[in-house]
Amino acid sequence: MKQVLFFVLCMAVIYSIAAQDSEAEPIHRLEDITITGTKGEKRLKDSPVVTEIITAEEIEHSNADTVMDILNAYGLVYTGNGMGDYVQMQGMGKGRVLYLVNGRRLVGRISQRLKGETMPLANVERIEIVRGPQSALYGSDGIGGVINIITKKPGEELTLSAALTNRFLLAYDNPETPEKPNPFDDFNPVREQNLTAAAGFPLGITRNSLDVEASRGAFYYAEQQTGSILPEYYRGRLGLDTAFDPGNLSEVRLGGSFMLMRRDDQTTRRGSLTRFDYLRGDAYAEMDVNPFTAASLTLRLYDNFYQRDKDNYSAINDRWSKGNNRESENIVALEALGTYDGLDNFIFTAGLEGSYNSMEKYNLSKPVVSVDKEALFFQAEYFKEDTYAVLGGIRVERNSQFGFAAAPKLSGMYQLPKGFRVLAGAGIGYRAPDFSDLYLVKDDSETMYIQGNENLQPEYSLGFNAGIEYVQSDHFAQINWYYNELFDEMTRVYIETLGDRMIYATKNISRSLRTGVDTEGRLTLFTYSFVSAGYSWLYAYDRTLGEELHPQPTHTVKMKVGFDHQKLGINTYLQGRFFSAMIDPTEPDNEPRFILDFYFSIAVGKHFTVHAAVDNITGEIDHLGPLTGQTFSIGFKYFL
Repeated sequence: MKQVLFFVLCMAVIYSIAAQDSEAEPIHRLEDITITGTKGEKRLKDSPVVTEIITAEEIEHSNADTVMDILNAYGLVYTGNGMGDYVQMQGMGKGRVLYLVNGRRLVGRISQRLKGETMPLANVERIEIVRGPQSALYGSDGIGGVINIITKKPGEELTLSAALTNRFLLAYDNPETPEKPNPFDDFNPVREQNLTAAAGFPLGITRNSLDVEASRGAFYYAEQQTGSILPEYYRGRLGLDTAFDPGNLSEVRLGGSFMLMRRDDQTTRRGSLTRFDYLRGDAYAEMDVNPFTAASLTLRLYDNFYQRDKDNYSAINDRWSKGNNRESENIVALEALGTYDGLDNFIFTAGLEGSYNSMEKYNLSKPVVSVDKEALFFQAEYFKEDTYAVLGGIRVERNSQFGFAAAPKLSGMYQLPKGFRVLAGAGIGYRAPDFSDLYLVKDDSETMYIQGNENLQPEYSLGFNAGIEYVQSDHFAQINWYYNELFDEMTRVYIETLGDRMIYATKNISRSLRTGVDTEGRLTLFTYSFVSAGYSWLYAYDRTLGEELHPQPTHTVKMKVGFDHQKLGINTYLQGRFFSAMIDPTEPDNEPRFILDFYFSIAVGKHFTVHAAVDNITGEIDHLGPLTGQTFSIGFKYFL
C-alpha cells in the first residue's frame, strides 16, 4: 500500500505542475477513422456501430510487447495459460470472438483460444474492438464481437525507430505457504528482453515498411525451486509491407510476415521439460481500383498459416519425444469489396468471399480436415454527417459442412445537442463448429474420454444493443446496454461413466441468455492530465438447465489516471483492473482480483525516450492471473 501511495503522490505533484501551464494540447483525438464496424472508412463520431479503439498513443505508451499484453491492459483478458488467452466480450468466448489483422482472418486457436504471445505489437498502429454479433459482415466466429488489429501503412518519407525493454522480478513468494523468501534470492536482473526495430523507406515507385522483433525470457522459478512459474522462450519476427500506385486509378499493396517462437517449461522436480515451437506466416496482395467516379473496388488474396509442435523431454531417459503432438492450420482466401456513393446521403457496399481452411492435428479423428466457404454480403447506409446514420446489411454464407446460413443486422445513430448521441442495433450472429468441436479425440485412459461430434450444427444468437455517448472537447462518456439470446449452444456435456472413466462429448443442447452493460468514460483535467474508467456488468443464464452461468467475472472495472505533456516529453499513468470473483463450484478458491500498473516515460533530447514501469504493484498472485508479483521494466525508444 505504501508503494501505491508513493506513486499517487508523485503523479499528484505532476498534475499540480500541469495545472500552471496555460498552453493546451489535446490528448484525446476524436477524428479517429474506423473500418471494422462498417468495412469502410468512417469517422468514429459518425459511425452507427459502437467501436472502441486502442490507439497508437496507448500502444506506444504502454509496457506491452504482444497483442495479449495490450488486451490484458485494456481489461479484456481475465486469465491465460499455455494454451491461450481467455478473451471474453459480453459473456461470449470460446471461439465466439473473431480476430482479424487488417480485416484478414487469423488462424491458430488452441482450445478455441488465441495464443497472444505469437502476435507481437511491433508493427501495430491501433486495435479496433466491436462488441456483439458481427456475422452480417464477417460470418462465423463473429458471434460475440470482432478484434481487428490494424498495422502501420508504408509512408513516403524515410523513418526509423528502435526500442529495447528489459524486465526483471523479485523472488517468487507463494501466497499459500508461510515461507517468506529473500526478495533477491536467485535474483535475475535480465529475466526478459524485447527488441524491436522498424524502418519506412521509399524505393523507386514503392513505399515500404520493414519491422523486426526479437524477444527472450529466462526461467522464473517457484519458491521451492522445483519448477518454473514463467517459461524460458525465444521469439523472432520479420515483416515487410510494400505499396505503390501503378496508375491514377489504383493502388497495390502486398507483403507478409514470419514469426518463430520456442517456449520451454520446466514442469517436474527432476527438471523435465515441455517444449513448444510456434510458427506464424502470412502473405497478402491487395489492389484498390476506381473504375468510376463514385465507385471503388478492392481485391484481396491472402494466406495465413500457423503451426504448433509440443515435445517432451525425459530427464531419466535423457531424450526428447517428438512428432506426437503437432497441429497446423492454414487459410487461403480471396475477397472482393465494392463501394458506391454516387447518390446523396447513401453508401452501398457489397462483397464476395471464398476461402479454404484446413487443419492437421494429432488428436483429431481424421489426419487432415478442411472446409471451404463462399459468402455474399450487402450493406446500405443512409446518413448525414454530424447528424444521423442508419445502416442495414445481410450476409449469406455457404459452408461445405453445414450448408447455408444468413445473418442480417440493423444499426442506427442520431446526434443530439451538446455533444450527445444515441446508438442502437440488432443483429443475428452464428458460429459454425470448428475442427476440434467436430473431430477431437482426447483419451486419458485413467480419468476421461472426450470425443468430437460430427453431427453438430451451428449456434445462433439474437442480439440487441442501445446506448448513449457524450463527446465534448477531450471529455468522453459512454454507456451501452446489450441483450443476447444464444440458441443451439455447443457445450461439452457428460455422457456416461465406463469403469473409472467419464465420457464427454460436445452437443447442441443449450439456450442461454447474456445481458449487461458496458460503460466507458474519460475526463481531461488540468489540460494535460486525464482520468478514465470503465465498468462492465454481465448476467448470464442457462435457460435449458435453469442455472446461472459464469463465463467471465460478473463485474469488471478498469481505471486509469495519467498525464501526457508532449512539449515536456512526459507520459505517465496509474492503471488498475478489478475482476469480481467467479462463483464457480469448480474453482472454490476463486477470489476477486485487483491489478495495478504504473508507467512513466520522458523524452531525452529530440530522438530518445526512456521509460520505466512496474506491473502488478500490489503483488497480487492468483491462479487465474497474474501468476507473479511485481514486474519491473526499464527501456528506451529511438525515433528518427
